[in-house]
Formats: sequence, C-alpha cells, structure tokens
Amino acid sequence: MRHTLRYLIVFLILFSSYNSKAQQANPTQIGAVKGVIRDTTHNYNLKSATVSLFKGDSTLVSYQLSNNYGEFSFKSLPLNAKMYIEISHVGYQLLRKSFTIIDGKSTLDLKTLIIATKDNNLQDVEIRVAPITMNGDTLEFNAAAFKLDSNAVVEDLLRKIPNVTLWGDGQITVNGREVKSLLVNGKQFFGGDFKMATQNIAKNALDKVQVYRERNESNPLDSTLTVNLKLKKGKDIGYFGKIGAGYGTTKKYESDANFNMFSPKMQLGIIGASNNINKTANSIRSLTANSTFKGLNTNVEYQPDFRQTGINQSNVGGLTFNYNFIEKPVYDKKSTLGANYFLQNKNFDNLSEIQTTTSINSTEKIFEKNISNNSSVSTNQNFDSSFEFARKNHRLNINQSMSLNNGTTDNDIQRSAYNSQNVLTSTNNTKGQNYFNNKGFNLAIRYNLSPNYITQRKHRFNGFNANYMLSINDNDSQRSDLTSFRSFVNAASNTDYNRRYNTQMQAYSQTLQLEIPNLRSLLFGYKRLTGFDLSIKNNLQLKNNTNNNQVEDLKGNIYAPNTYLSNHTKTDIIDETPGLTLSKSFRKSLSNRFDKVLRIEASAKQRFILQDNKSDRALQNIYRTYNRFVPEFSMNYSNYQYGEFYRSMILTYKTNIIIPSLQQLAPLTDSTNLYNLQMGNIKLREAIDRSINFSLNHDDQKSKNTLNYNFNLAVGIVDDGIVDSIYIDSQNKRTIYLTNANGNKYLNANGHLKKALKLKTSELQFTLGGGINIAKSAGYLNSVFSFSNTLNTNSQLSVNYTYKDKLATEVEQEFNTYRSEQQAFNTKYSGINLATTVSTIYNITKKFTLSSNISFNSSKSNNADNINFAIWNASATYRFLKGNNAEFKFSAMDLLHQNTNIVNYGGANSFTLGRQNVLQQYFMATISYYPRQFGKKPVKK
Repeated sequence: MRHTLRYLIVFLILFSSYNSKAQQANPTQIGAVKGVIRDTTHNYNLKSATVSLFKGDSTLVSYQLSNNYGEFSFKSLPLNAKMYIEISHVGYQLLRKSFTIIDGKSTLDLKTLIIATKDNNLQDVEIRVAPITMNGDTLEFNAAAFKLDSNAVVEDLLRKIPNVTLWGDGQITVNGREVKSLLVNGKQFFGGDFKMATQNIAKNALDKVQVYRERNESNPLDSTLTVNLKLKKGKDIGYFGKIGAGYGTTKKYESDANFNMFSPKMQLGIIGASNNINKTANSIRSLTANSTFKGLNTNVEYQPDFRQTGINQSNVGGLTFNYNFIEKPVYDKKSTLGANYFLQNKNFDNLSEIQTTTSINSTEKIFEKNISNNSSVSTNQNFDSSFEFARKNHRLNINQSMSLNNGTTDNDIQRSAYNSQNVLTSTNNTKGQNYFNNKGFNLAIRYNLSPNYITQRKHRFNGFNANYMLSINDNDSQRSDLTSFRSFVNAASNTDYNRRYNTQMQAYSQTLQLEIPNLRSLLFGYKRLTGFDLSIKNNLQLKNNTNNNQVEDLKGNIYAPNTYLSNHTKTDIIDETPGLTLSKSFRKSLSNRFDKVLRIEASAKQRFILQDNKSDRALQNIYRTYNRFVPEFSMNYSNYQYGEFYRSMILTYKTNIIIPSLQQLAPLTDSTNLYNLQMGNIKLREAIDRSINFSLNHDDQKSKNTLNYNFNLAVGIVDDGIVDSIYIDSQNKRTIYLTNANGNKYLNANGHLKKALKLKTSELQFTLGGGINIAKSAGYLNSVFSFSNTLNTNSQLSVNYTYKDKLATEVEQEFNTYRSEQQAFNTKYSGINLATTVSTIYNITKKFTLSSNISFNSSKSNNADNINFAIWNASATYRFLKGNNAEFKFSAMDLLHQNTNIVNYGGANSFTLGRQNVLQQYFMATISYYPRQFGKKPVKK
C-alpha cells in the first residue's frame, strides 16, 4: 500500500513536469520585462493602470496593475517570441507596446512609457471587448472576451482567466490570494456556496467577473478578497436544478430533486431526496451544492458513505428562501431576510460486536464483550431564519432556529465479563424502548453601533456592541428497560429489573454581552495617553433547568412508583463576568509595500457564579457561590507584505472555572446498570483550567507556487480537576465516584500546510494536516492513585492534481494512532488505523465521464491481529440532449466486496476492538435531468 502511494505521487509529479515542458520547448530560456507608466500631462507616475500581456497571436498571457510608483514587471517569459502589452486606465487612451526578449538579455526594461489622456473628440473608434479593465478599485474580466462552448458554466470561464486558479479542493485564488466570498450581482447566491454559482450559472449569462477587496469586520486592519459575478441585463432571472432517480441490486434505490429560482431580489429553492444507501443530508446545502450542473472535483460530500455505521434509510425535504429588500446591497447598506426549512425522516439499524480490555491492577484484566442491536425511527424538523440590516453606522443581525425531533429507539444489548483466565464472571443484558419528543428554540441578536465610521472628531462616543442569546429546550421521553444481571461468582447478587421512566426536562438559558470598545475618547477626549486604549465588557448568563422524573418498577402484575428515583429538581445559575481591558497597538507601514501591527491586551476579569439547586430530596438541596479572578492576556502580531504574504500570530493566556453540576454533586443512582453505577460527591470543588494558546497563520499571495500554513497550540494545567475514582470487582461491577485531584495536564496541537504549484495547464497541490493530543490525567482505580498518560495523533497527506477541465485526481493517506499508559499498573495499549485513498474523475469527452474511488484500509493493535480491507467504487456517466442536461449514470459500489467497519480506539486504562455492520456491494443505474434557464424565454413570433 505504501509503495502504491509512493508510485502514484511520483507519477503525478512526472506527468505534471512533462505536461509543463511539452508546452514550453525550453523552460530554462526565460526572461522578464518591466517598465514604468507615466502621465506627463499631469506629471506623475500612474498607479492602478491595467497592464495586459499578450502573445503575438493576441492570446492573453497575464495581467497586473501598476503599483503606487507606476511600476510593472512580468517574469518567466519565453525568449525570441513576439509579444506585446496593452496599458489601459479610465480617462486615458489605450497604449500598445510590442517587444521581443532576445537571447543574452533575460530582462528587458521598457523604461518609461508615456500614456496620453483621452480627447473628447471621438474619431476612428475601434470597437472591441477588452478582456481586463480596472474600474476604480475593482478588477473586471469581461466574459465576452473568452470564447467557450454554449454549455460552459462560470467555472469553465474562470479556468481561462490568467492568474485565476480553481484548485482541486474547491478553493479559488486570484493572483495567489484566496477568495473568501463569492457573490452574484452583489448578493450571496443560495447560501454562499461557491459551487452553487460557478457550476450552475451559464457562461453566456455572465457579463463580468469583478474582483475587489472588502473590509474584514472581525479585523479592521485586514481585508478579504471578494469575487462578484455580474450577470447580463435580463439574465438576473431564471431557474436551475436537478431531478434524478436510480435503482440497483439488493433493492437499493435513490432519488433526489431540487429546483432553484432566482430574481433580482429573491431566491427560492425546493429540495427532496430519498435513499437507502447511506447518503445522509443534514441540511439543504449538502443537497443543492452536490447536485450542480457541471463541475470537476473529487470531493463530493453527499454520496454513499461506506464508512458510516449501520444501514441508514433517509427521506428529506425542505426549502430555502432569501429576499434582498435592497437590489444592490453594499457593505453599509444591507437589508436581507433568509429562511430555511428542513424535514428528515430516518430509519437506522446498527449491529455491533466489540470487546473492551480494562486493567484493574498490574496483573489482572477484565474483558467485556458487548453485542448490541440498535434500531431507531425518527423525524427531525428544523426551521431557521436570519435578518441582516446595515445602515452606515448601524449593524443588526437577528438569527433564530427551531427544531422538533421525535421518534422511537429499540435496543438489545448483551454484555459479558471475563477474567484474565477467560472465565465468564457475569452478564448484564438489557432490552429497552424509548419514545422521545424534543423541542428547541434559539435566538441570537447582535447589534453594533460605530459612529466613528461616519462622524468627525466632534463625537467622543465611539459606539458599543451588544449581543443577546436565548436558548429554550423542552425534552420529553418515555423509556422502558428490562435488565438482567447474572453473577457466576456470587449468585446472591443476581438482580432483575423491569423499570419505566417518564422524564420531562426544560432548560432555559439567556446570555447578554455588552461592550464599549473605546473608553479613551469617552473619558479623556482626544488625549492620546501614549496610544493606550481602554474597553469595558460584561458577560451575564442566566440558566434555569427543571427536571421531573417519574420512575416505576414492575411488582407482581402492576407498576408501582419508585419513591427513590422519582423526584423533581430545579437548578438556577447566575454567571457574570465583568472585565476591563487595557490595550496598545504598534504599527509600521509603507504605502503599497507592507503593514505591520502589534497589539497587546491585558484584561482584568472577575467571575461570579451562583448555583441554587432545589429538589424533593434533601441531599440535592445545594446552594453554592463561586468567586474568582480570571485574568486574560493576549499579543496579536500581523505582517502584511503586499503581493507577497499575510502572516499573523496570536498568543493568549486564559483562566477558566469548571463548576460541578448537580448530577456530579448528588445524583440519584440508578442500579439497573451494574457495569456503570454513577455516584456523586457533595464535597467536589470547582476545577481551575489555566491555559496558554498560540496560533500562527500564513497566507501566501504570490501568483503561483504558493505555500500556506497554520498552526494552533493549547497547553493547560487543571487544578482540582474533577476526576473518576472507580471501583471494579471481579464481576465487572463498576462503581464510579467523583473527586478532585491535581496534576492534570494537556497539550493539544494541530496544523495544516498546503503547497500549490501552478503549472502551464494544470495544478498540483500538496496538503499535510494533522493533530496531536497529549494528556496526563489523575484518577483512582480500586483505591490506587495513578496518572494515565494518553497520546492520540491524526495526520493526513493528500496530493491533488487537476489538468484543465479534463482530469482531477487525489491521493490521500490517513494515519491515526492512540497510545495509553497507566503508571501505577505499568500497562500500555496502542493501536493504528491507516487508510490510503485514490480518487479520480476523467472527462473523456464533454459527454462521457469516468470516476473511481478506491480506499485501502488497515487496523492494527498491539493486542490483536491486523485487519485489512479495501473499498472500491466506480461509475460511468453519459450526458445527452442538446444542452447536455440529461444524464445516465451506472455505478458499481464496493466492487471487491470487502467493506468492513472496524472499531479500534483506546482510553486511559483500556482499549476497544470490534466490528459494526455497514453498507456493502451493490450496482445501480441512475438517470437525471437538469432543467435550467437564465433570462426569460424569447417570445415566438
């Protein structure tokens, strides 16, 4: 498997190199051209002029804007080739300059190029479409200048534009900088997913592609790159979508439909889908974004998941709606309403067989075998809406969501415990059924007042921020359990329960955050105070939880109340954190060259918590208060080198309080599950978590061959950590108490690195990501105090290659490990999970496409045999009809018939191995139709 991955990576590199060389006869013979643009009429160098570079046959090669000093420079150009540049700017005549870079002179200096202002006398006007223009601060690409076939979409056009790159992972960059937002006529298009616009909108409906920078609300010193697709007049109304159905072997089926309509102010989408092949959609977006008309990528989220646990049958439906009260919104003038409704009916069946090995001392282990059969039928409904309003110095965002979840679950769990001699010591079997009905409501209101954006220095008040959040949950359930415990060590401990539970829970939570970000001007006027600033913030949270539990046991032929477990509890929590922040910024910049900022903040915060627990049981009537100083400190450094990179580093120190809940302090212990009896501790103290966090982010902004990376690190110490004190007897009866212990430490780190190579007609991406979690956790096991050291890692390496709009290939290697060691017992457990995946999609013609996905999987443990299996899925797609908007697809899934779901993970002093049922081999034929129209139908004469 390792050799396969190595050969594939070498092949891709060699293929890319060959492809690049095939189009450039001698890549070592390269040159450069540079120059300065000057307006002699007004006597200054002209900045932001559009400089377009063409071959002699008028093929566009590249473009750029002159900098603040009127300079431009093109590199990596062929020698002895006829080329020319065109220089354009609003209010100036078009300037064309031909040149040839000859041997022996790798850099050609065109020196100063004089551009003349336009005359009002229009004579001999040459009418042609310029491919690139500069309109103020907006770079515009004219769609008409790029010739494509009649079925092309926006994605096909973007691939033709120099310095615009569509990467295999879906990312879009312009001159090396990542596009963060993609709009259509200045508005988000069906939720803002890039593919919804680029893979659906016809190229013939497009007028211009506009690129500009937009202020970053979260960081005023930074800006984000935005692309706006400006449609032709009359093309801003239309529809598109997909209707498809398929049937296969072993009675497998799938069907999906979505229909999307749009107008200048409104967008409406209607969706529906049904399948029994583990295609799970948890939102409207996952359906619409993965049923686009045309695209080339290897990442498709909504597809049969052969690694998903169990067999899932899903039926979904819903709609999405968006309305812009302002037809052409801008940053400080918006009024938008959006809403989504999603309905999901899901049937789930899961059969698993696992074994957990637990060390109870230095020589003895307990082996617990668990065979479970679970099934559920549920209906989920979600409705969310959002309203965004912006007017100059006012910004208001209102978001709400409602959810309804009801259904039934049935479970049959057979558990057996064995000692180190493999002798059966006990069994604990349960059969249960649960009827549930859950309701939820969430509301978030955010308001921002920033008068400094529009007012002059006469105003000392610089605004405030206010956030309000409300959460309401109402959960009802009726559960029945038949439990049987059998001991083969002490028959006197055998027990049987037939118990019913009627539980009603209500939870209310309100949070109010108020912040005045700039107190300096409010308190001291316009005194600079050596650049220091003050801000004040208060966070208030109110929680109310009510639980009503009615429990009954079967006695004879009737159910009688269980007077111990039946109870009514109410918990009120007031949590308030006021804070004062002192900050200072240091800035150094040079126009159009660099911008460096260092910001230091120190916050003095005090946290007050009141916890009031009331219950029918005296032991649960607990009143507590907590009061602690929780300071914070942060350093934020950013380095923006224009046209080169943007780098930021953040270092923070935080203190957090973790208070024990009522169920940790004084629970009412349910004795049905003797393998896991949860006890409390009324003497528990709050845990104090002190952490240092560091993050590094680097965004390369070169036109090609970029290197981007980020890194995050969190290191912490937890004093008085709430830990387990577990007693395990020879029958695997476990009683779990809670206590406080010091010495808990953790380190969590993750990072991501991406190297991108832009070749002549292809792109190559190397992506490396991963994380490591290290923890030292205190605890007691059978009265022995010990530290458990755990180490979990995950890493992922992928190579993504795309060639024009013909081929996309991704090779991915996943490597996940776990290791645990318990010092007192000198036990060690470790395991490795590996997966190598090769995904390819190849457009043989514009109508015929082949795709393949093969995954080699391996699971290893130091206490079990290795498990190896492969999953191979393949499909062939044919498009027909005049507009290529009908499709026939044949899929062969799990061709090798080896799919297996492996369970392999570790804990503090245990590890678990097993298998679960999964989707397996089937073949399916699917036919789909893509209705689409941009603009009104022409009237027939």
